[in-house]
Amino acid sequence: MDIDQYRKNSEDFISKLEKEYYLHFSGIKEDVNFSAIYDEYDFLFSLDNVEYLKTLKETSSGEQRKKTSYLLKFCVEGYLQGKVKSLFDQICADEANAKVEVDGKEVSYRYSEVILSNEANKEKRDLIDDRRNEIVEKLFNRNLVRYWEELHLQAENLGFSSYVELFSYLKDEDFLRLKEDMEMLLEATQDMYEEHFGSFLEKELGIKLEDSRRSDFSFLRRAKKYDSFFKKGCLIDLFRETLLGMGIDLGKQPNIHLDIEEREKKSPRAFCSTVKVPQEIYLVVMPIGGQDDYEAMFHEGGHAEHFGCTSPRLDFEYRYLGDNALTEGYAFCFEHLMQDRSWLVDVVGFDPDDAKGFIYFSNIVKLWFLRRYAAKLKYELILHSEKEVFGKEGAYQEILSQANLMKYPWETYLKDVDEGFYCTNYLRAWIFEAQLKNYILEEFDYTWYKKKKTGDFLRELWSYGQKYTPEELLREIGFKGLQIEYLINSLAFKK
Repeated sequence: MDIDQYRKNSEDFISKLEKEYYLHFSGIKEDVNFSAIYDEYDFLFSLDNVEYLKTLKETSSGEQRKKTSYLLKFCVEGYLQGKVKSLFDQICADEANAKVEVDGKEVSYRYSEVILSNEANKEKRDLIDDRRNEIVEKLFNRNLVRYWEELHLQAENLGFSSYVELFSYLKDEDFLRLKEDMEMLLEATQDMYEEHFGSFLEKELGIKLEDSRRSDFSFLRRAKKYDSFFKKGCLIDLFRETLLGMGIDLGKQPNIHLDIEEREKKSPRAFCSTVKVPQEIYLVVMPIGGQDDYEAMFHEGGHAEHFGCTSPRLDFEYRYLGDNALTEGYAFCFEHLMQDRSWLVDVVGFDPDDAKGFIYFSNIVKLWFLRRYAAKLKYELILHSEKEVFGKEGAYQEILSQANLMKYPWETYLKDVDEGFYCTNYLRAWIFEAQLKNYILEEFDYTWYKKKKTGDFLRELWSYGQKYTPEELLREIGFKGLQIEYLINSLAFKK
């Protein structure tokens, strides 16, 4: 194998795939051609290449092993995706074209999520949720079963006992150790969650925790009463102002393209598309107004700044591949400004009392998500432990419902799953961000968001792309590695 040529071809492949992803999920292009792109570059993902890179990883050390490990993960993921490319195209097309009846009108399945999050009437909200779940079961699940079972089969064909073992090896992660940390988090926050989330839900929506559904959280999180602070038209200006406070001028970053237009078939899930790192980055947000819109913008803005500030001199592996827990950590660093009292008062314009109430709400939302993802890891370890996925809907509903104490729909047991145990990236990123923020506050104090020194520090970290893991970066700034205690301690809050 010519490694240099492999890197060049791989970069071209990712650029085309990311551009196609951007065009489709931004709602600009209805159909998708992922299969055609995989067909064009199928030579990248041959079994010979997988075996070559696997052998090289196991016989090398130091930086060569790290780069080879990143290449191997990319190669195996491409190999797997190539086996399900037609199914993936069909699943995307089905979702883009699916319609849900709302108030006698047909709306796109994707946009119905936006409508649900804005529906104050619980009966109507439940009805929308029921119809969305019916679509998942009738239109999506048949192909999703085929999709996941094929991926499980291919993991076995590659010589691994399960999809779990394959990705633990590819990511160099101990999933069971992380699961233990998450069980510690769930136990440590159980009483806190029942007291604070339960009372807040009943106060705001008049719903007892035992009578609630996951869809109720969508409306609770929407938090319309704070819309006056988070106006749709001020979103970009506030993001720019925050960056300027750290000496980062978005206007002088032509490589970062903002897409905030509303389109009917645009995915409501914000995303950042890295077409060329660092030369062509797309930051895509579905603007609906409110604090969750701002949260999404700042999270994806963290990704955009990270990849947009990555050094172009880095090798391909460090610009495009690597440990995604790192970029998720940077994204959380910006997103969690929504829990920063000084920023809310100085930049957003809250008065101190309103800021206190909003921070309480925001911390409750964060706690909900942490418990949800801790449960997702537990469930996905069960889902991916064997080839067949039938019969796992009960485990999904039970595990997720127990964590959030809200009823989850069993129908989404395969749709509510990301490839390659991406949930571990979020979990490790939350821990990483809690420790990184601890360091930033000690170095730059509570006004860190308006100091050029902070911007200089972050841009230096971003310039390394994903060359380093979160554990390696934390050791560089004085920590022992990822320590769950910092995350648990960050969750303590008062009314």
